Amino acid sequence: MSAPERVTRWQDEPLAWMVFAIPLGTILACAIMITIAMRADDGLVVDDYYKRGLEINKVLDREARASTLGLEVAGLSLADGQVSFDLHASSGAPLPPSLDVLLAHATRAEADQALIAANTGDGHYVAHHDALRAGPWYVDISTPEWRLVERVFVPLAKAAQP
Repeated sequence: MSAPERVTRWQDEPLAWMVFAIPLGTILACAIMITIAMRADDGLVVDDYYKRGLEINKVLDREARASTLGLEVAGLSLADGQVSFDLHASSGAPLPPSLDVLLAHATRAEADQALIAANTGDGHYVAHHDALRAGPWYVDISTPEWRLVERVFVPLAKAAQP
């Protein structure tokens, strides 16, 4: 006679738990990712692609005009709640009494700030801004005729905490 075969229940087998754990873990990870995707707002998608595309040529024309006038920004600073810079025109073009300045955060549109910079003399412009988040910022300096864009990085030590 042979020895009786030992019978075990399925829940006592480690292999059975592994077979169930992999699909259950996948379903759980998928649910977490869907929740994150639905709650997060990246704010990077525009609604009207066609109109935005038409505006690109106008922007490029304004940047080319700034290059033609020989406009250059020097000494750009975002310290102490103010943006300050010097504007030079190698063509001798007159400098406007004020400029539109857009401080645009690289990834968070809700942090953007539109300012008016006043000419304090000799091409030096100053405008006051609210506290800035740490990270990369684009400083868009423009008039209706031309546009200059500079990229700056605001370090964490000087930035406002969100």
